[in-house]
Amino acid sequence: MVGISGFTGLLFLPLVPLAPLPPPDLWPWLLASFSIHLIYQLALTKALEMGALTFIYPIARGMGPTLVAIFSYLFLEGEMSLIEVGAVIILAIGIFISTSTGKATTGGTARENGFFFALLTGAMIASYTIVDGLAVRVAPEPLTYIIWSSLAFAPIFLTYSVLHHGPQILKAAGKGWRTSMTAGIIAQGGYAIALYAYSIGSLGEVAAIRETSILFALLIGAWWLKEPISRRRWLAVPLIAFGAILLKLV
Repeated sequence: MVGISGFTGLLFLPLVPLAPLPPPDLWPWLLASFSIHLIYQLALTKALEMGALTFIYPIARGMGPTLVAIFSYLFLEGEMSLIEVGAVIILAIGIFISTSTGKATTGGTARENGFFFALLTGAMIASYTIVDGLAVRVAPEPLTYIIWSSLAFAPIFLTYSVLHHGPQILKAAGKGWRTSMTAGIIAQGGYAIALYAYSIGSLGEVAAIRETSILFALLIGAWWLKEPISRRRWLAVPLIAFGAILLKLV
């Protein structure tokens, strides 16, 4: 996480001339986003330390679009219809089905293997989606928020990490710089694309389509990390796809 959110966040530095400084009315949004993202990073790290990717990821990512869709329907007029909320829920059900029940990993219960932190991660995903999605619309231009939200968060996360773990955390993160740089570019670039999508589309719809990434997580967990994938999880794949397709048809 230090490599992904700290070191690679600084890669936005050369892009600063492309976007103006955030105006004062954007600062409260940035502060709220930083606080939520910090809790998200810590919760996700703890969850992945305790449980299997194919257990943690579906819970966290399934909660996000569901909560965003409900929030959009209730509080953002014209963002989502009731039918679209239903499509998101179908997609989310498929995501939840893709996880296991009872034991997250061999030798422990779901609670012992990160279930609480997976739920907290999902709540933070919904929170930062709403805050960042609305903030990028407030910004003078989307690029301003995309660049400054990522760049300014990097020193905040690095400072927290050093205060909590000591300066040796930077040295430890530096040893795996190739992996963290690759993951960081993917993570930072992917979220930058999501932020731009939030500026031109419905929060609930974009958040839901974004979470079809669970299909890739299942494949990565099965083929790369060699985690067991049950038939029940594979049956969730067409349900997730159906929910995503339905969302675009209604």
